[in-house]
Amino acid sequence: MECASCRRAIPVEAVFCPYCGVRQPSVGDELTAAGREVAEATVVVAHRFVEAARPVARDLARATEKLAHRTAEAVKPAAEKVGKAVEPAAKGAKRVAAKAVRTGARATRKAAGEVKKAVRKR
Repeated sequence: MECASCRRAIPVEAVFCPYCGVRQPSVGDELTAAGREVAEATVVVAHRFVEAARPVARDLARATEKLAHRTAEAVKPAAEKVGKAVEPAAKGAKRVAAKAVRTGARATRKAAGEVKKAVRKR
């Protein structure tokens, strides 16, 4: 093993360096220090990865925006045709729905009137 301070070779089980007298770190201290180094290295690598990916992500976003715009422009005429083709059917459906609502409302009024009459007779 090597002294943590003077870097001379010392016995593995030494708590203090026989040359400079500095206390040697415990196994737990060594593992904690190694874990800290790994964490710091991970942060550095992640930061560099993010910085390297940023221009790629920017270019991808620009390309996607252009593609979406082109797709919208290509689909627009077809969507307009569908809208025009469906318009008469939508108007007819609106008329049918209005008629059904009116019929239902009239039937409800009639039924309510009959209920009132029946209640009054009692």
